Amino acid sequence: METDRAIAAALRALREVPDVIGSVLAGPDGLLISSDVDRVEPDTIAAMAAATVGLSRRFAETVGLGHHRETVIQADGGCLVSYAAGTALLTVVAMPQANLALVHRTSRIVAQRLGVLVEALAAQPPGRAPGGNPPAPPAREPLPRRTTRPTGSGRPSAARS
Repeated sequence: METDRAIAAALRALREVPDVIGSVLAGPDGLLISSDVDRVEPDTIAAMAAATVGLSRRFAETVGLGHHRETVIQADGGCLVSYAAGTALLTVVAMPQANLALVHRTSRIVAQRLGVLVEALAAQPPGRAPGGNPPAPPAREPLPRRTTRPTGSGRPSAARS
C-alpha cells in the first residue's frame, strides 16, 4: 500500500510543474500501473505510449544511436513525453506553452524515483496486492471482439454484433 501511495504522490508532484496537465505510469507491455490525468483515458495513453516507445527504441537501435531514453511528441495542442522509469514507462502530458526543459528536468528525476518504486511493486508476491489482500477484479469488461467477413466486393468489412 505504501508503494502505491508513493507512486501516486510522485505522479501528483509532476502537476507542480507549470503547464503539466497529467501523467501516466505504464508497464513495458502498455498496461496501466497508475495515472494522474483528467481529460483522457489513461489506459489508452499507457498502451499508445508503450507502442510509440517500442517503435522509438527500434528506430534508435536501427540507426545506431544507442539506448533509448525518451520520446517527445509535440503537437499544436501540447506535448507528450515518455521516459524510461526502470522497466516501466512514464508519460507526461503538457500544454503547448510548457517549458520543455523544466518538464524534462523534473520528469527525469520523477522517472528515476518511479523506477525504484516499480521494482518494489514487482518484488511483491504474485497474486497479492499490497497489504496481503487479494487483487481487485478488473475495473472494466473487455471490449467485444470484432470479426470481419468478405463483402460482395471481395474486401473485408466489420461484422456488426
